[in-house]
Amino acid sequence: MESADWDLDAAAGSIEPGISFWQPNHICFAFESFVCRQMFDGFNHPHFSTRIESLPEGDKRRRLFFDRFMELKSVRPVDYLAWKPKSTFAAFCRNKYLRLIHPKMEASLFGNLDQRNLVSSGELPETPFFLAFIEMAKRIWLLHCLALSFDPEVSIFQASKGNRFSEVYMESLSDEAFFSSLESEPRVAFTAVPGFKIGRTVVQCQVYLC
Repeated sequence: MESADWDLDAAAGSIEPGISFWQPNHICFAFESFVCRQMFDGFNHPHFSTRIESLPEGDKRRRLFFDRFMELKSVRPVDYLAWKPKSTFAAFCRNKYLRLIHPKMEASLFGNLDQRNLVSSGELPETPFFLAFIEMAKRIWLLHCLALSFDPEVSIFQASKGNRFSEVYMESLSDEAFFSSLESEPRVAFTAVPGFKIGRTVVQCQVYLC
């Protein structure tokens, strides 16, 4: 984005408006929050941004998602997509790429919409950028499949803007907030990375505090 002469401060401000970052390099957390919001949207839904399909219930459904997890976990995503271009994982990658990477963003970064056009037509761009994207997508897809393999299923959560900081549910990305004022409690500016609940076990969400 820097090489494409983006105004990163303005871009971060459009993602998380009204936030005063403690350090200049903290704007990266705004971009992280945007990516996570787009990529994890629909995480708890069995279809998770893929085509609607008939799914079994109960133990059979949990087994289905565990089998999907096992099938993909040890395979390079580029090889899996070449092997199963019509799989649910392939549909997930296509839908998330088209949603995450706006046409104007792709045009400014690469000078054309070649990757978007290939993805839209069901093909696989052989570019470092797309290969990095599907590596990320694989990790999120595997987490989704594993989450739906549990009984009870794993749920995802995030803290809302203005929430008080909780050590149980949150991990701070900006400890400066704890020392800025001894008279007021730090508040959540935004969630950068969501958290997860597995029964009574909590994996903290990562939050930026103000």
